[in-house]
Amino acid sequence: MSHTNRYFDMLGAAYEVPSETDRFDVFLNAAMAYFFEERDNGALAEDVPRHHGDDDMLDTHGARISKLIEEASRREASHDERFHAILEVSARTGQVTGNAAAVHLTGQDFPCALDELPLDPSALGEIRKTLRATAHQAQDRIILANVETTQIRACLALIQRPKDVADQVHVSLSYIDWSPALMTRLSEAFGLTASETEVLEGFLGNLSQKDIADQRGRALETIKGQAKSILRKTGCARMSDVVQLCGSIAFLMRQLPEQLNPPSAEVWMTPKAGLSQLPRPGGRTLGWYRIGRGQKTVLFIHGYIQGPFFTPEFLRRLAAEDITLIAPSRPGYGYTSPSRTRAEFNAVTVEDAVALVENLGLERVSLCVHQGGSSHGFRIAKALGERMGDMLVIGGGIPIDETKHLSHMDPQTRFAAMATRHAPSIMKMVMSVGLPVYRRRGTKAFLKAQFVRSPMDLESLSDPILMKVQAEGLYHAVEQGAEAWIRDGSAAMADWSEDLEAVTARQVWLQAGDDTIINAEHVAAHMAHRPNVEFHILSGHAVNVLHTAMDEVCTALAGLA
Repeated sequence: MSHTNRYFDMLGAAYEVPSETDRFDVFLNAAMAYFFEERDNGALAEDVPRHHGDDDMLDTHGARISKLIEEASRREASHDERFHAILEVSARTGQVTGNAAAVHLTGQDFPCALDELPLDPSALGEIRKTLRATAHQAQDRIILANVETTQIRACLALIQRPKDVADQVHVSLSYIDWSPALMTRLSEAFGLTASETEVLEGFLGNLSQKDIADQRGRALETIKGQAKSILRKTGCARMSDVVQLCGSIAFLMRQLPEQLNPPSAEVWMTPKAGLSQLPRPGGRTLGWYRIGRGQKTVLFIHGYIQGPFFTPEFLRRLAAEDITLIAPSRPGYGYTSPSRTRAEFNAVTVEDAVALVENLGLERVSLCVHQGGSSHGFRIAKALGERMGDMLVIGGGIPIDETKHLSHMDPQTRFAAMATRHAPSIMKMVMSVGLPVYRRRGTKAFLKAQFVRSPMDLESLSDPILMKVQAEGLYHAVEQGAEAWIRDGSAAMADWSEDLEAVTARQVWLQAGDDTIINAEHVAAHMAHRPNVEFHILSGHAVNVLHTAMDEVCTALAGLA
């Protein structure tokens, strides 16, 4: 397939994402195919052009698609709100108030009398029973209620008598769309037959056994038999318990109307604990973190996704070794102002770090460089000159050779490397389209996609402590949008060999044996026979080596002069 055809395939796939966010993965595959066609060996397609700057046309498409995604999210959010009705019923006056969703769902103006609510008699009876209760009820009531407007809707009703509000009953009405996809999931979960699934769907629609029999053209005894089978398979004593169980599963699956992938509840915000700020020329601000309170000070240059955040156990080890890490955020990351242009990014990163060292009065400082911060770390070390102490490099990178290194990278890293080097606007489009999608899917989904080829890193996501620090690193990387990531990628993909060669300070390298970003043996070969370089490959570790090899990292930090 020609370069032009691959380009338009990618663009067409991008325009499908706003209408169906699950299509982002198809778009990402098309973007990868633009560079590598269908080659598994990682070789760049021969006809891929090189753009030294932005592609204005592609940037226009990317901005337009991002706006479409934002608009789709707003529509889904407003649609979702229509089905979460909150009613407050006064036990003293019998008056009912409701939120905007309650107005939409019931068609009722508020306040109104309880009897004016278009609920079925059984639901109204349950609310009255709760109103007559003389004290707070520890057990909430969950029932299936019909909202009987022009269209009868079966809703789950949660009825509560709050302990701290004596005069009020709280009723939450949530409409669930028992879609074919959701019914299939319930059927599979309980091991129901197709007929039993149809009967269950009738009960979830608040139909009686007779109504279900009439609707399906079956004998009443047949429906009763299938109902007993449903009770046996679900382990429930009553059909009302089955309804509650199904409702709970639906909420756990987040299967709300027309919304298979609801927004994640996460707030993507970079932590501020330990944050300080240093004014910089041009009205900029450098955000930096002090990690620990030890007497040995080490300048820490963070990686790509993993930012300057650590586990409680790591912090205890730093304290035991009397170490303080000083961690500046690069321009556009976290709370550091971006550089004015892409061309100034590398120079501003170095200037910020050197200014921080001078501001803290550090006459000599050791340096710890992590993963994607490698190119910046060596530029900073070169700029520090005589003030530079020892250097620790964790999961370090080297200048990328397309012919040697690409085939050993995982697909996402390979794509990011080539997009950044050959077509920054494609990387920009992927980030601007992908970030809204993953804000909806959640941090874990993003990290799973990053670690899909690394079982060790995927396993780390099941550890809540490791998951937390990785999520914080992601927030730090995208706090101000995708641009900083693109600039950082360009810095890593540039030829920074002169900076690497210029640093003669003692270096300790800790490289993960199973790193999917760059092959450890390639890095070892590149650094072999260099003076003052001590190189270790840590087997049993991968991309998250900073966190998983805590003992080795802290020991090496303690050994820095």
